[in-house]
Amino acid sequence: MLFYANGTEVKVGDSVMIENGRTPGTVVDVVGPNDIAGFNVDEAGVMIKSAPFGLVFIAVSMFDDQGIVFVTRGET
Repeated sequence: MLFYANGTEVKVGDSVMIENGRTPGTVVDVVGPNDIAGFNVDEAGVMIKSAPFGLVFIAVSMFDDQGIVFVTRGET
């Protein structure tokens, strides 16, 4: 499981802000420690769909640097 800075668990479908609050996006995949090889990445993180960029992978170690902030979660 991955968590935002506020302690909320990261889930597919979450609305988030990246680039320190400048760009909205939606979490489309959560890449946990057991999924790293399948995604060909070096560490866990999230795949975010954001209109200006398309798909963006943000590693857990970059959450603070990229300013990924949880906004809202749709009803499940």
